[in-house]
Amino acid sequence: MKLHTALMSGAFVTAVAADGKANNNSHLRHLKADSKSSKGTKAGKGSSSYSSSYSMSYGPPTPPTPKPTRSTLPPTTPPTPTPSPICCNPADLEELILSNVYNGDIETTFDEDPAKSAMEWLKGDTCSCGKFCTDLQLIQRYILAVLYYSTGGPNWTSCGDAASDATCQVQSAYGNSEGFNWLTCNSECDWGGTDCRNSGVLNVTDVERNGLIGNLPPEIAKLSGLVVLALEQNQLQGPIPSSYGGLDKLAVLDLDFNDLTGSLFDLRNMEKLQQLDLNANSLTGSIEGLGWDLTRLTFIDLSYNKFTGTIAPEIGDLGGLTSLQVQCNEFDPPLQFVKCPSKILAADDVICDNLATFCACTNSTSAAQCDEGP
Repeated sequence: MKLHTALMSGAFVTAVAADGKANNNSHLRHLKADSKSSKGTKAGKGSSSYSSSYSMSYGPPTPPTPKPTRSTLPPTTPPTPTPSPICCNPADLEELILSNVYNGDIETTFDEDPAKSAMEWLKGDTCSCGKFCTDLQLIQRYILAVLYYSTGGPNWTSCGDAASDATCQVQSAYGNSEGFNWLTCNSECDWGGTDCRNSGVLNVTDVERNGLIGNLPPEIAKLSGLVVLALEQNQLQGPIPSSYGGLDKLAVLDLDFNDLTGSLFDLRNMEKLQQLDLNANSLTGSIEGLGWDLTRLTFIDLSYNKFTGTIAPEIGDLGGLTSLQVQCNEFDPPLQFVKCPSKILAADDVICDNLATFCACTNSTSAAQCDEGP
């Protein structure tokens, strides 16, 4: 399921406005507003005004000084921007990435993949393109290259042919469903599944059902402007890096239907998180004490995992929560929510929708159904 969003006039508008009011719709969905950009009206030419100045002296007025005339030389073509020297200096490039992505700690970072392949690509990319040379562009392009090489980019279903500068189509609810192949000489904001919302800062990485195989790279946590990270229905493995908990602008984390393992990271710094969709993985451990008091959370789906312990009671206190699905785990019974204290829910059988209206919970998932999977 997807968070209710609106794309209006090229700006990313989440369902929860800046004042923090939650969207209480029980069915989360996408909205694409008919965002025809309104053209600003030009001010019409007003009637010429006449002003006179009075002088204490007599005689004819002094004629106005003529305005200088422009040269009649033919217009010149604007100069082509010169790439920053860092673009073609391997040592400077490595230093930039080490300092901003790896905190300057490990000088041997680029000796092994995926960092090695990403850096080799970046060095060649910046020299051949010559137009993506700001620090921000270099860092964003490098991190996306790490994701590409971490998840078998050359073998992706779509948008993975780095040798072709053609457009491609990818399943992407938030990003460019039609964009350019990754690692091509186009802005990283225009690759399939990405988007910068006209800001230059990468806001969206959304590549769904596209044959991504491998581990989630921790480098993604350095995309500090990320609002949507959606890599659902792929074949991603291993843990979700705990550093993702530092993505304090993230509104949507959607990694369902993968093969992810390990425990869930601390959420307390993700104050803008609205949708947490991690169902149909193999995540384990307790979900208590992870900072669930996030006032903007409206949708949580942790179903079909292997979580243990009890459900964090603070989840029941989330006033904006409209959907909670935690069935088919290994939680300890009885399961009781603060929001609906009269409900004692059987383990592995919790599906709650429309929590804003007295927590309508149903025990509808049998053990056999859990074994069958989602």
